[in-house]
Amino acid sequence: MKRVFSYAASVDTTEHSPKEGYAYTKYAIRTNRRNAVLLTVPSMFAIANASRREVFGETYNHMRIDAEGTVSATRLLESSTTTRKSQPMPTVLNYLTPLISEEMLIDGRIISPFFQRNRRYYRYKAQSFTQGTALVNFTPRQSSTQLVSGWAQVDELTGRIIEFALDGEYDMVRFHLSTTMDEEEGRTLLPKECTLNARFLFLGNDITAEYTTIYGLPDCGIDSLAERDDTTLLARVRPIPLTEHEVYLCQQSYNDNILNDSTSKTHGSIFNRQLLTNVGETLMGRIGGDIGRDKRGTFNIGPILNPLQFSYSNRRGLTYLLDVQAQYNFTANQKMQARIKAGYAFKQKQFYFNIPITYYFSNLHNGYVQMEWASGRRIRNSSVLDAIKDKHNDAMNWDSLNLTYFRDHSLKLYAHYDPTPRWGLEVGVMGHRRTAIQDTGFEEVGMPTTYISVAPMVELTYRPIGYAGPILTANYERSINGFMGANIDYERMEFDAQYIHRLSALNSLQMRLGTGFYTHRSTGRYFLDYRNFRENNIPNGWNDNWSGSFELLNSNWYNASQYYVRSNVTYETPQLALYWLPYIGRLLEKERVYVSALSVSHLTPYLEWGYGVQTRALSIGVFASQKKWKFTDVAVRFSLELFNRW
Repeated sequence: MKRVFSYAASVDTTEHSPKEGYAYTKYAIRTNRRNAVLLTVPSMFAIANASRREVFGETYNHMRIDAEGTVSATRLLESSTTTRKSQPMPTVLNYLTPLISEEMLIDGRIISPFFQRNRRYYRYKAQSFTQGTALVNFTPRQSSTQLVSGWAQVDELTGRIIEFALDGEYDMVRFHLSTTMDEEEGRTLLPKECTLNARFLFLGNDITAEYTTIYGLPDCGIDSLAERDDTTLLARVRPIPLTEHEVYLCQQSYNDNILNDSTSKTHGSIFNRQLLTNVGETLMGRIGGDIGRDKRGTFNIGPILNPLQFSYSNRRGLTYLLDVQAQYNFTANQKMQARIKAGYAFKQKQFYFNIPITYYFSNLHNGYVQMEWASGRRIRNSSVLDAIKDKHNDAMNWDSLNLTYFRDHSLKLYAHYDPTPRWGLEVGVMGHRRTAIQDTGFEEVGMPTTYISVAPMVELTYRPIGYAGPILTANYERSINGFMGANIDYERMEFDAQYIHRLSALNSLQMRLGTGFYTHRSTGRYFLDYRNFRENNIPNGWNDNWSGSFELLNSNWYNASQYYVRSNVTYETPQLALYWLPYIGRLLEKERVYVSALSVSHLTPYLEWGYGVQTRALSIGVFASQKKWKFTDVAVRFSLELFNRW
């Protein structure tokens, strides 16, 4: 195995430049059993609603592998027997681009048995196969969905992998992958042909699929402006003939289309059924597509009424999430991005949204201008109530008026530019409009119900070793009374340091240390609100900022102190404490340990301890807190991860 592990380093890929090429894929999907639950699975609506039990399709793509090993595909041609010409089960396409020289074999999902650092996860057995070749069998040391079993035929002299096959199960898909590697010099680390057999089993649904991909095809002069559904062009680039059954499926789909066209001229039922299909797919599945005739833009809308778009925490209760993203590329160096991220917390009865619109004028220097509008966040401010009490010293029951909570609307406009990979500068203006939730109480005592701040801001970023290392930021913000309608003033400074130390592709140590403080504030009407120390109102599963936030801290503490000092440390690994458990251990994909500490006025120290796991279906975290060294709270947080990669 030493020769197999070291072979990748001996291959010179610079001269032959195998980072780009063309590939053809054909697939056949059969529905063995289905029910209404299949409608909730993203990208499977066409299968759930199809009148036929079999679907066939073809694609012709331009493939590219960047310096970090990320595979991207640009669809040039496609044909499908589904009604909307959409490709079902797109997640399994990642299995067709195995990278044997990387730590993760398949798109960050499968731990490669051919990478030296991963040998601790596998057992190997080698034996002579044919003259000059050996057969290497590999099996996982522990059962896990991130590990696979199989064999590889290798060259005994060099350790080059000639072909391999593996079996595994990941994200509700059982799969068998057979791959023949390229023999051309400089391309021996890339696949030549892949065949994938997959089976999707979920709550009574049984879907099987077969994919075949051929790589290393010549450039046929087809660009991204060509009509994607041009079957004549697709037949010209097809490197392998269709089987009789595949030809039958194509002809069957053609006949169905002719029948539907003729029927729709005399009956409205076809139109109505198509309308219901489009509405159903829009509400239950992800929506995405291209923008513009030259396909420079893309958009993606998360499921609107899908029950999988929920998370839960003790404090917020059930939270519904919606995510809409769009991007348009003007040139290779300029683009526009927009995003709508919204949520509703049922327990708090609060609706949140965040809408950033970003124009990148220099991708090379991370130069952009961004406008960010956010609303729905509630902020507590007892200082206003204290000022009212001092001004109106009478027997009124102030607590009954509920004058401490405000609804926060914010608008931020700023520009960012990195002159070098180590330095970055950000300048702009931050505006807040905070409106009292219970305005009648303020009116009774003659106080304003709306407080406005407009603050010019500047932030300096320093990366000691570039983009791959730690990030240090210093932020200064000053609101001026009377400037652009502001009626409160303050001065605030914050310093923050963050670093994710990649121990490997699977293990990481995430660290954060920060502090902030107010050097000036209005008398009687001020809000203690920090940029780097605030509650995350719209969480988004395992990959949000669990590792840099406080899960049990009461939201009032974020706005109760003139200063804060915080630190967060998280260790993440695929195998830590529970992977050895039967049945349960094999489902665990990642485990985390959290340690967080905080110091604010009247709460020093505040500590949180946590342990979390990620599975194919759920992310679960258990957290405990200490206030002044005394354990006070224990809580559980979970979010649905099911089909997030679909």
